[in-house]
Amino acid sequence: MKQSSARKTANMVLGLMILLFTVIGIIATVRFAAGKVKDITGDTAKIQAYQAFLAPVVMNDPDTFDDITGAEQAQLISIAIWQILQNDPNPDDYGFYEGDMLLPKSEVEQSFARLFGPELTVQHQTVDGGGIEFRFSESEGNYLIPITGVTPIYTPKILSAEEKRDSVTLIVGYLAGEDFQQDSEGNIVAPEPAKYMKITLRKAPDGSDYVSALQNTDKPADA
Repeated sequence: MKQSSARKTANMVLGLMILLFTVIGIIATVRFAAGKVKDITGDTAKIQAYQAFLAPVVMNDPDTFDDITGAEQAQLISIAIWQILQNDPNPDDYGFYEGDMLLPKSEVEQSFARLFGPELTVQHQTVDGGGIEFRFSESEGNYLIPITGVTPIYTPKILSAEEKRDSVTLIVGYLAGEDFQQDSEGNIVAPEPAKYMKITLRKAPDGSDYVSALQNTDKPADA
């Protein structure tokens, strides 16, 4: 059966939305931050991985928390959904309803656990996804994801990383998405961070990192 023109259009727009987020939110940030971070940590590849991991967190600019158990659930759910979208899901793997993509709650739960560890259980609810409403349907067991483009509020620039046996403390500059510019040759120019945060990652039982704390901090002296 041939795909309807409406479905093709929805798929194309979804692809553009994911592309917009990926290019502005991850690739540009990694490109401008990697060289400086290499001098600080000696491991650019790891820093790039941390920046990609934190992109949906920083994009949503959640409230601070000293422990993940004290974080706002609705904000964490929004982040978990954006983490899925950031990874460029294939639209053909999902259903659509009136132009919205249907995202199963099981995928949100997996993303949530990957980002925030094993201590929390998802309390499914309709959430604000950075100016876009992600509606939760209890009866259908999915989230309705509007097909629209979005510019991230912030993208991450990691300035330092202090690793310990079971945790890593990152000082992260928040680059305002609207402040990215182009020079006369068409190259993207990253802005100075609008603010700085300390993000602590801890090890899950499987060895992966998850976000355990997000706190305000001052601009590093050597930034």
